[in-house]
Amino acid sequence: MSNKAITSLSLAALAAMTLAAVQPSESLAESSANQARPAAQMKIVKPSKPPRTATLKTPSRPERPRPGRQSGPDTPSQMANLVVIPFYNNPHGLPEGFPEHSYCVKKPTGGTPVQIKFWIRNAGGSDSGSFQWTPSFPTAGAAPAQVVPNVPANGQLLITQGLPNGCYTPGFSGVCQFSISLDDHDEVEEWSEANTFESHCVSPAG
Repeated sequence: MSNKAITSLSLAALAAMTLAAVQPSESLAESSANQARPAAQMKIVKPSKPPRTATLKTPSRPERPRPGRQSGPDTPSQMANLVVIPFYNNPHGLPEGFPEHSYCVKKPTGGTPVQIKFWIRNAGGSDSGSFQWTPSFPTAGAAPAQVVPNVPANGQLLITQGLPNGCYTPGFSGVCQFSISLDDHDEVEEWSEANTFESHCVSPAG
């Protein structure tokens, strides 16, 4: 082999070694360059709120009616109200208990009154319906109870009640006391339960 051929082979080997040495250096440089690049910044994105779903509100249930009277009126002005009204309005200015003062009926022939007269009035806004009333006399006991079928709203019923024997106290100017009780059995729904009324009649002196 000639010296020229050897020289050519030597140069080729040297070039190959040089190329092999350069390539790792370039790879290292490229790796260093990649490491030198700043890290990419990450943008934090908040998750979106889920869409609101429409909700239907159901109406509240009405209150159940309380036990008791269900069909009665709601306000006092609509309820029945039974009262006793004397028949007379004392036109002659006489003392209480004299005939035609309030309850006591004047006899056509004069003398001791033997009857009382009065109105049972419904001063309320509803019909009373059926109820019982009782006249009582302290010196003669109670008279039989009586039943009234109905007194309409703002209506009235005229009552004439006899006084029993023995009602008047003995002696000079006897007195007959009495009371009238309406709705004895509490059958009427009223805005006032003051249903007892009292008065008296007097006999003439002598």
